[in-house]
Formats: sequence, structure tokens, C-alpha cells
Amino acid sequence: PLVRELGLKFPEMWICFSNWFQALDRDTYFQESGDHADELETSLMLHLKPELVLPRDTWGEGTVKEHRIGAFKEGWAWAERKWSEISADTGVGNPQAATAEKGARYFEAITKKLGGFMLELCKADRNNLYQ
Repeated sequence: PLVRELGLKFPEMWICFSNWFQALDRDTYFQESGDHADELETSLMLHLKPELVLPRDTWGEGTVKEHRIGAFKEGWAWAERKWSEISADTGVGNPQAATAEKGARYFEAITKKLGGFMLELCKADRNNLYQ
């Protein structure tokens, strides 16, 4: 919805976005699922900026309270979550298996994938995007 709103405000621009974290099969790289401070994000941070990651013995297990409203649980509706209310450690997914090596492997693969997308965007004719 936000992209549509921006498109109305800036009609001369072609705007898109990427859910980069969904671009690869995460099961190829990680054991645990999650979506915030989980194995994927923690591994990336251990690779890219390890000094920003708290010591491993302070990590939680990413246990999260589920929403009471069905549509949010089913994933077809979305609302901002209050981290302090849904998780004791603000994590949503277990980071315990995270490593810098996993982060490096994922980073290499995701940057190639995103780079290919950006190259394809650069080469695209904005007036001829559909087949």
C-alpha cells in the first residue's frame, strides 16, 4: 500500500521494493525460522558488524506470543507489533544456531541475487515492463 501512495505522490517515478529476506530458500542456509533477531539476522550481523551483537550468553530463544486475532496469525493481515509485549528479548525466532560463517554464506548469495535484480531493473524499459 505504501508504494501505491508514493506512486500517487510521485507519478513520474517508478517505485518498487524487495522483501530481500524472502528471495532465497532460508532452509538452505539456516535451521530455525523467525523474522526478527533470529538465526538469519543474527548470522548476518555476526558476519557484517559483530561488534553490534550482544554476547551469545545473553541471547534469548526468540519465544514469541501469538496474536489473538486470526487474520494476523494466518498472515493475510498485518499490524505493527509491540516488541516488549510479544517477546521477552525482542527476538522472534531462535538465534542460538547463528554463526558468522552462515552469515557470510547467506550474504554472498543474497547480494548476488539482489545484484541480479538491480541489474535487471537498470536494463528494463520502464514503458515496456509486461509481456
